[in-house]
Amino acid sequence: MARPDSRSAEVDEFLATDASSGRVALAARVALSHGGAAGECPLYLEALDRALEEEPPPFDTATYAEIYLNASASWQWMAVSLITNAEREGDGAKRLWSLSACCDDEGAQRLLKRHAVDESRHALLYLALLDLTFADHVDPEFRLELNELSPKYSPKQEPAPVEGSPYAKNPSIDDFLQMNIAEIRTAIHHIMQRPAMARYFTPANRRRIGSIQDALLRDELNHVSYTAVLIERLAERMGREELSALFRRRFRDFNQITLDELGEAAFDCSVACCARHPTCRSRAPSASERPLELVQIA
Repeated sequence: MARPDSRSAEVDEFLATDASSGRVALAARVALSHGGAAGECPLYLEALDRALEEEPPPFDTATYAEIYLNASASWQWMAVSLITNAEREGDGAKRLWSLSACCDDEGAQRLLKRHAVDESRHALLYLALLDLTFADHVDPEFRLELNELSPKYSPKQEPAPVEGSPYAKNPSIDDFLQMNIAEIRTAIHHIMQRPAMARYFTPANRRRIGSIQDALLRDELNHVSYTAVLIERLAERMGREELSALFRRRFRDFNQITLDELGEAAFDCSVACCARHPTCRSRAPSASERPLELVQIA
């Protein structure tokens, strides 16, 4: 059977890997191949491999995948997870919008803007998955409020800094590196989410859900690829050892965040989670942001 247009042989390989380990390195290489940048990022890949050896991520283990699958057996947990994903994507879109507005490199600015538009759309796609699986369990008024999680950016808009955002700055290699690790982790979560959500499919919604999942994964891999290319370009001025040290430090941060989340049966940054971690890429929310009140899922 032919693969969907949004899929490639490399993506199918990534989806087919088991959960024992090695998904992080594979995600980076699949993303670069999928994005047409295979062989273009030797410094990036060398630093990534060294960091994985010295700071192996807990989100690249069979135990982590098993905990996720067990948690997702609860439909309430799965529904909240989809809402948390929508919240995270919408919040990330705003931060990327601010970075794009302040980026002094025209090429990087365009890529950041496209990334922001993607994540703005992703928030709505996760809510579409919620509608396709748990619509009967979500209070209609609360569901309407959830649409506000997306800032609804479009390519026709001109980026402007979000008022009060700490991301209203020219992005550094550290920013791109944190984005890269976060997007890889999200891609791994996406793979775990597929069999978990299969519990809640119906014959009527299976094809639509699959189409949304393919679109999400395609975008995540594109984000891994473009941030890797930008890291490679900036690393040429930085040097191998400094890049490797930065990669190790950021993996150490993400690993600690991941372990802290596991204590709460959480598998991705939410605004509330990031407010508690000074090293988190999202950091503390602004005064206008608040954790979701999820008690409205009955």
